[in-house]
Amino acid sequence: MTPRGADVESEDRRTQVDRTDVRPLHVQIRDMLRQQIQSHALLPGDALPTEDELQRSFGVSRSVVRQALAGLAEVGLIHRQRGRGSVVASSPVLRRHLQRAGGLDEQTAARGQRLWTHVLGLEPAAPPAAARAALGTDRTWKIERIRSLEQVPVVYMRTWASRELFPHFTAQLLEDASLLALMRDHGYPAAGGPRHVQAVAADADVAHILDVPPGAPLLLLEGVTQDAHGRGLEWFTVWHRANTVFDIDAQVAPGTASISQDQVDRIRTIVGELDAALSELRIPNT
Repeated sequence: MTPRGADVESEDRRTQVDRTDVRPLHVQIRDMLRQQIQSHALLPGDALPTEDELQRSFGVSRSVVRQALAGLAEVGLIHRQRGRGSVVASSPVLRRHLQRAGGLDEQTAARGQRLWTHVLGLEPAAPPAAARAALGTDRTWKIERIRSLEQVPVVYMRTWASRELFPHFTAQLLEDASLLALMRDHGYPAAGGPRHVQAVAADADVAHILDVPPGAPLLLLEGVTQDAHGRGLEWFTVWHRANTVFDIDAQVAPGTASISQDQVDRIRTIVGELDAALSELRIPNT
């Protein structure tokens, strides 16, 4: 059986770097290896070819290979281990409670993980019709954020929030911060709200942001968060990579017990007998 690393090295020989490409050589090699990881040609735990093998395959210097591998390690796609070389990293799993509004930072911290938040954009913008109905205003912020777990992007969030309630929002304020915690700190604690989850395919824009191939399966969470008075605080659309697990505390609803006709007849007989016995105990009028 041919080792997986040999397969990758052979594939790299067929896909040489393009020296007319404006991208640096290490970026080209990084992107080729990343594509092999994302397409599952290389699986979690697999060893990449050695630096010497990659150097020969691509016809580049060792420093270029090391830059390419450093780029993969920086985004969490590989681990570089002394004595083992570079190994494909397992995708970190994000777990969240579906019935809980907010608190994602606390949920990941409880599992020994760190969730990072980066603001991609914050601007005043007219909301979609559903957001306008939920928030009761068309003076809203459009907030776009990416959340990363162990340097791997796992969640892309597009949120609409009232500018009337939160006129102070800035990108700097929201950077690496909890949106609901900021709302609470400014006098509007969140209580919850309706939401739903569905499986979708990543379009080109979302795929680029989450660093997945277009068409990759994602979990889409949509809903509104309200305060205790039913006032809408945010209307959101959140795309999760497939390495997300939603935990749900399911309860069995009480059912209606079925009664057979024989049981009904027996109950009627007992009721009749009780009624007759009570009649015999009645004291006659004097």
